[in-house]
Amino acid sequence: MRRRRFISSTAALGVASMALPAGAQQKVFLDYTQEQLDQAYDQSFWTPHLNELQADDGRFSAEIRKATPPRTVSYGKADIEQLDIFTPPDARKAPVFIYFHGGAWLFNTRQDASFPVPAVLPRGGILVVPEFNNVKQARLPDNIEQCRAATEWVARNAEGFGGDPGRIFVGGHSSGAHLTSCVLITEWLKRGLPADTIKGALVMSGMYELHPAMLSSRGKYVQITKDEQAEASAMRHLDRIACPVAVAWAVSDSIEFRRQSMVFAAALCGMGKLASSMEVFAANHFIEPRQLGDPNSQLTGILRSLMNI
Repeated sequence: MRRRRFISSTAALGVASMALPAGAQQKVFLDYTQEQLDQAYDQSFWTPHLNELQADDGRFSAEIRKATPPRTVSYGKADIEQLDIFTPPDARKAPVFIYFHGGAWLFNTRQDASFPVPAVLPRGGILVVPEFNNVKQARLPDNIEQCRAATEWVARNAEGFGGDPGRIFVGGHSSGAHLTSCVLITEWLKRGLPADTIKGALVMSGMYELHPAMLSSRGKYVQITKDEQAEASAMRHLDRIACPVAVAWAVSDSIEFRRQSMVFAAALCGMGKLASSMEVFAANHFIEPRQLGDPNSQLTGILRSLMNI
């Protein structure tokens, strides 16, 4: 199936099929067949050379880490529970941006996600990149808890590395955007922190309702219960979001990643919590977050505006 034909066949996403002709494939979500839904959540279908692009992220991040070595500390007891802290010279009461890497909940590490440094440090901000398990190592609810624990550690320890605990921002791309959205719906009061611990967020091409993603082939390796699925879907807990959120997606994303982003942005707008929404002119899903490596890009501008730097 050609990509153009696939997009055309799913253009009217809000209309479910009323009847199917004899021999037609069963629709499993909106107007998608199982094959179409699998493709809509499979980035290799849309970007066959994704491995090369992800390797480029690693190389660029390695260059950043060499030029601006981070301080690496533990935020939890497990060996993997570490985070990198990139600080500008003489940082004091600086805003902090916590970036959660993507990778389909399966791939990449914090060492592949140092590229937002140019967006943050030149304006006096601090970048923090946490490490967490993938879903082959631990269950998704545990991965989400690691991201929350990393954020909590930053909130409690920001002053120790020159940060301002009153100016913490979060962001992520793809599955990292999903994890970011779960951090946004954290009930911080129950953890002994202010309800508005997070002051703003930038989410890029994420999944904010897990139901369709779990109906796709992703559901085979992300095995969670219906209750866990509901708890990890930010769209079902919009009332818990206490800060402005900037939503972005790539013009060349799959139709589902675009649809999810647009629906999330519209819902946030209706609640007065949308900072901005933007379709990023990017060659594909993986090129989009690299804009944070360019101090003059649109996404960098959005992040700096959000952080007021």
